[in-house]
Amino acid sequence: MKRILTALCMSLSTFTAIPCPWRPWDEEARPLAVVCLPIVGAVVGLLWCLLALLAGRWLPVVQSALIVTLPWLITGFMHLDGFMDTADALLSWRPLEQRLRILKDPHAGAFSIIALAVLALFSYDAARCVGFSGDLRALLFIPIVSRCGSAFSVLTLPTLGHSEYARAGGSMVQRLAILAMWALALLACGLWLKGQILVLLVETLAYALAMLWGYRTLKGVSGDVAGFALSVAECAGLVALATLRLRMLI
Repeated sequence: MKRILTALCMSLSTFTAIPCPWRPWDEEARPLAVVCLPIVGAVVGLLWCLLALLAGRWLPVVQSALIVTLPWLITGFMHLDGFMDTADALLSWRPLEQRLRILKDPHAGAFSIIALAVLALFSYDAARCVGFSGDLRALLFIPIVSRCGSAFSVLTLPTLGHSEYARAGGSMVQRLAILAMWALALLACGLWLKGQILVLLVETLAYALAMLWGYRTLKGVSGDVAGFALSVAECAGLVALATLRLRMLI
């Protein structure tokens, strides 16, 4: 139990900007910290939903912008940084060695800026429709599903040599636990929000396609590649939710 609590605190302090008074570190618990990512997603989703609802009541003028940026703020822009680095490498269309060098380069290139602008535009347009509908409950589940994808990918697929997850490993039990949390999120969404389970299925497909692109192009996964796929998936989840809302309103 202590190791699970340690892993959860490691995951919260590593993957969010939420203040954590207890910040333990146990290198042997690193794979378990990755397994805790969906739980971190539940925390992010809860804060995302509650703060977006409060913004709709007290700051409706900027609610759409907050719906887009709240997940970035809660995670300290960590996954967005990975999105930009990976987009720069993927869109360079250079040989593999140069792509990997670009991936590790801390400077932002033109392709990363363009990709970020496209991601923000799609997210903002979708957020306007979602905020107008007033039903934000699906925001609880979107971060859980995206982090299930990241956790499963990092513990299953071969990692890049420079990745911080190169020694993380991952047992079959841990992978099954992640799949169980993904299935539980879909089941809970389906029972509570009925047709909105389609949002999570679209998000899952978007994550799989983004991860496949990154993995096949870079010949491995890393935290940056997982952040890229997570950002694409959450944007796709917002777009799917907005599309569903529009169809219900028409």
